Amino acid sequence: MTRSSAPYLFVKHSSNWNVDRCTRWMIANDKTVDWCYPVTGESFPDLHDYAGVIVFGGANSANDCSDYDWVRRELVFVEECLKQDIPFFGICLGAQILARVLGARVRPHEHDIKEVGFHQVDPVAEDPEFLSKPLTVMQWHSEGFDLPPDTQRIATGKDFPNQGYRLNDHVLGVQFHPEVNSDVLAIWHERNRLKSPGQLSDEQRARMMADAHLHDESVTQWLDIFLRGWTR
Repeated sequence: MTRSSAPYLFVKHSSNWNVDRCTRWMIANDKTVDWCYPVTGESFPDLHDYAGVIVFGGANSANDCSDYDWVRRELVFVEECLKQDIPFFGICLGAQILARVLGARVRPHEHDIKEVGFHQVDPVAEDPEFLSKPLTVMQWHSEGFDLPPDTQRIATGKDFPNQGYRLNDHVLGVQFHPEVNSDVLAIWHERNRLKSPGQLSDEQRARMMADAHLHDESVTQWLDIFLRGWTR
């Protein structure tokens, strides 16, 4: 199998929300996707079988190596992606794990600021092509990452200035969640509601859902442009 005809691997840290923008984009563009759920103990597959890897977000920290075996295994897996020069896109926790592999720190904000909800992400002069204009997009994180050595910042924000970085044209990480549409958000909100206590109020959930609909077109258009370039 040639790399161009190979499937893509989506690494997720919880199941049953494969209605995200990335999955729908792959289906719409005749790409095949396999899923891996390392939190459940699944082994990572052989990278030679894949055209690229997307590692999504999750509730854990990239620093949880001593508490969770899957975090240690995932750090090794991401390092192997780099060694084999596999196209890689890390989202939120995925970007933080990539940052750690590249030698950067992942840590809470110095003023304990958390980003939950829709926040503006801004372009940077160093790489205006990645983000040509501000994008209001879903965030859900309490930690951020330092800019890894030998990488370039590609997006910034008010409270967490490192919103995106690239190692090269096909290895990138973003702190924000471009994959989260209203269908995914509804699933995440229901899971949050069942927690005791839940992190969000009904008012916060309603506001976030309204923002999801309001910004759906702009985020969908941006992700389409990005994935067309990344999968090329």
